[in-house]
Parts: sequence; structure tokens; C-alpha cells
Amino acid sequence: MEKAFIVATHIVSAWSNSNQMIIGQVKVEEKSNEITAIPELLEALLIEGSIITIDCNGMSEEIAKKIRSKKAEYILAVKENQPELIDDIRDSFKMLKPEQVIQQLDFGHGRIETRNCSIISDLSLLEKPTLWKSLSTLIKMESERYIKSTGETQKETSLLHQQPLLWG
Repeated sequence: MEKAFIVATHIVSAWSNSNQMIIGQVKVEEKSNEITAIPELLEALLIEGSIITIDCNGMSEEIAKKIRSKKAEYILAVKENQPELIDDIRDSFKMLKPEQVIQQLDFGHGRIETRNCSIISDLSLLEKPTLWKSLSTLIKMESERYIKSTGETQKETSLLHQQPLLWG
């Protein structure tokens, strides 16, 4: 008897936080990834005036340009998939003083979590800032979570970058 295998469909979705619902989806083609599907999804959406956030799977110069061409703003996560950029951002946070640091304390569910958000708009240590359409700000998110039941402390750092956000 032959076993049947179910092949999962890989889909990229656009979530509207204000509406609490998915507003668009695109299937990722076989032997492809999110980086090719995201521009297609962005093209289908009316995003003018919106702030688009994308995790590190969507981190590319072309996606940043596509978002800006549709008159939207972006916040993109940076990880090891952009080694030169992440090194430049790390150097910026080592060498430059953040213009602003915001701290948030959260507790409940048996844990205490501290989050720090540091912001730098001095891009002088970036080797190629012009690759990122309208880039203006570097953001570092650090969180430390203390688990009361185990005494364990977990730390996480995320690096982001964005172009100017226009607030009305």
C-alpha cells in the first residue's frame, strides 16, 4: 500500500492590524521563497499612507523600493541574511549614542519582561545607506525575560531599520 504525502502550500499574507484581519495573500511558487512573493502581494494592495512591517525573510532593497513607490512607509527586520548591513548597524549602536531609548516593563503569566527600544538617525557608519530607499532610522529592540518558576533569564536583540515615518 502506497502512502500519500500532503504537500503544504506556502502562502505570504498581509495582516491589517487596525482591522485585525488578513487583507491579502499570495502563494509562494514551488522552489521559491517569500522574497519573490512579497513584491507581488505589495502590488495587489492599496498601501498608500500605511506602515509596512516585514520580518527578515522580506529584507531586500527591492522590497523597500516597492513599498516607497506605493507611498507607504516601512520597518524591516535585519538579521544575518544581510551581513554587511547588520555589521554596520551593530557598529552604529556600539559607537553612537542613541537619540532616544524607551523602556517598557511587562509582567504576568509567571514572568517579568523588560524591553528597551533604542533609536539612531545618524547613518554615518553605514557603508551603503543609499541602497535602502529613504532610510533614516536604525532601531534596536532588546528584551530580557525572567521566568519566575525556573529562575531562567532569556535575552533577545532585534535590529530594524526604517525610513521616516510621517505622522499626521
